Amino acid sequence: MKRLILSLLVCAARGLCTASAEGVVANIASRGFDVFLRTAAPPTSCRLDVYRDAAGTQPETAVTIERQALFTGATSGDDYARRCADRLTRSAMTACGNTLFRVGNAPPDTAFHVRVVADEGTWPAAGLQEVRTLPAGAWRSTTHQAMIDVHRPGDGWVGVLTVPGAYAPLLAVCGDGTPTNTCFFFNYADLADMTGAPFTPVDGTPITFRLYGKSGVPATQRAMTYTSPAAQEASVAVLSTEVAPLLRLMIASAVQSVTEPAPGENFFFDGSAITCRVTQATVTQVDTQLVAYGWSGSGSVPVSGRTTAFTFALSADSEIMWNWRTNYWLDVVAEHGSVDLTPGWYRAGASLAARVTPNVEWTFAGWSGIASGPDPVTAFTVSSPGELVAAFQPVLVPGGQGMPEWWLTQAGLVGGARDVNADPDHDGMNNLQEWLADTSPTNRASDLRITALSKNGMAVNLTWRGGREAKQIVEMLEGDLAVGAWRPVTTNLPPTETVGTCAIQVEGKPTLFFRIKAER
Repeated sequence: MKRLILSLLVCAARGLCTASAEGVVANIASRGFDVFLRTAAPPTSCRLDVYRDAAGTQPETAVTIERQALFTGATSGDDYARRCADRLTRSAMTACGNTLFRVGNAPPDTAFHVRVVADEGTWPAAGLQEVRTLPAGAWRSTTHQAMIDVHRPGDGWVGVLTVPGAYAPLLAVCGDGTPTNTCFFFNYADLADMTGAPFTPVDGTPITFRLYGKSGVPATQRAMTYTSPAAQEASVAVLSTEVAPLLRLMIASAVQSVTEPAPGENFFFDGSAITCRVTQATVTQVDTQLVAYGWSGSGSVPVSGRTTAFTFALSADSEIMWNWRTNYWLDVVAEHGSVDLTPGWYRAGASLAARVTPNVEWTFAGWSGIASGPDPVTAFTVSSPGELVAAFQPVLVPGGQGMPEWWLTQAGLVGGARDVNADPDHDGMNNLQEWLADTSPTNRASDLRITALSKNGMAVNLTWRGGREAKQIVEMLEGDLAVGAWRPVTTNLPPTETVGTCAIQVEGKPTLFFRIKAER
């Protein structure tokens, strides 16, 4: 043999459905080999490329490639039932994120270069993986076969048996060639040494069984010891059974996608060191927040803990319940005052109290939102997202027709200049009129008046000035001013421009009067 093939590779696969993928080249024989890819979720597309050269420029077209291949398949039932069972096994492999390619019709002692393309990523992450088939070997007169029983239904699961000194590991699909779907079948006669000669491990050789279970669950492995059959049992085929029961670790979490291992059933071998953690301790969903604060456990898991990551040795079926605290977002709105409660996240069920203080020239009118009532002090329990709204009313000027005190203060008026009938800017409009028109009581150029009137054919163009937050009404009177009736010809609703214009038809109307007024 010219090159030792690395039997097990773990690599980062860019663009795959997971951050990493694990690849295995196994069951290398003189006429073919298997390539296995494990992803944390089933890839939407996956293919195996086989090349004659390391540069990947010469595709190999003579070999056959079978996806989700089985050796024997189901062993019970009629032909139709077995074929149905095999289809279910292949579908289960795909659902587990276990993809197996079997390369056949390959010449002996020949180097190939392979690459698995899954979705947008590849295994290996860079370059190609070299695989060399074995030279044609002599037929073995005796065969040692083994079944590893994990005592758990493993539809779609894949097991890899690694033996030190062997050229490549053995790979099997759970239930393939076995009477139940809890067993993996391995034929030690398929092992070869580094030269391609038949390889038989010596009694007591440590071997490793690695199991790839359901989607999203990390692989688990168990150290085992090879036991050679007794001399009197060395017949054509000796079948031994190794019991390697899996233990169940049940994970429960209110948030499904941020725990390792994933929520649900997870299986590991006895004695496995399991690291459990929350990958994102705070999960925010708009106005609801979940915060991990520890766990509750049973079996091998400590009864409770306050961290979001811990490691333990699995020795019995166990359960973990990740504990999450719910927070709700609370907005506090107080446009003309202050509340001694800040907006933020508050724990569900928390009892809160708030006190309101109105600004000068404002009075508190009551609470709305998650609290109600006219009392400046309120108490409530947080049970959902929401807002606490403090409503206020302005202090009004007596006789001011709704004029607020703050409006006079904002204009800088003091003393007698604050009287509703005062005219501080001497523009002919008192404070009450300025308020109703939304003009400034301290600026002579800010008032409500018609500023221009011009004839344009059978129409007149009217121009006026005023404020922004009052309704402006232009009225017209036809005929005798003493006895005629005013009627509106145009109305501007706030917000308005400070300068307004309109065109009015005047044909056949010899005498017209115009005026403008404002309302709040």
